Amino acid sequence: MTRFSYKTFAFFSVMVSSVIAAPVNAAVIILNGGMAQTCYEMTRAISKGEEVLSIQLTGSLIGISPIEVCTMTIKENDLVGFDRAGTLNNRGVLYFSEQRFAEAIKDFEDGRRVDPSIAELHVNHGASMVALKRWAEGVASLTKGIELMPLEPEKAYYNRAIALEELGKVREAYFDYLKAAELAPLWEQPKMQLTRFTVRKAGGVAK
Repeated sequence: MTRFSYKTFAFFSVMVSSVIAAPVNAAVIILNGGMAQTCYEMTRAISKGEEVLSIQLTGSLIGISPIEVCTMTIKENDLVGFDRAGTLNNRGVLYFSEQRFAEAIKDFEDGRRVDPSIAELHVNHGASMVALKRWAEGVASLTKGIELMPLEPEKAYYNRAIALEELGKVREAYFDYLKAAELAPLWEQPKMQLTRFTVRKAGGVAK
């Protein structure tokens, strides 16, 4: 029987004062030409760091905030399926950006009930759990989101790494930080976290 060498790994984390969760800025794309699309476009702009205070609706001089736009869309438009779930996600992202976590979580959970196939709803819910230090719930939602292949998987892996590390699962956390760094090589946060780990290799032989 062929013999082969193998390596085992032991990880030792050098803790820093805090690890900041990646923001939930994964908006769900809606291009229906209506208010749902406007909600998406405003959410996307804010998630990119642009300042969007309000819009002017046709025939009105009243400024409507991004959250109000999304709320009007949810309440006044006959949205169903993907569009409704996506708009709930997008409003949840806006709530999260204002640290209104309870409202954000409700939108993500309502959206999942409408269409559980949208990866971003699970990823954003998981990030909200991480922000609230509800680590196990965060891991569960982020894992589901990763399985559904989100558009920005690196943020899901990064946030799951934080939760796993807090749960004492240091080895799994290391590999999630590593995956986030591989997926987004220009993103500094995962690389910074990896510098806190010392990896020791122990050689061995197995059949």
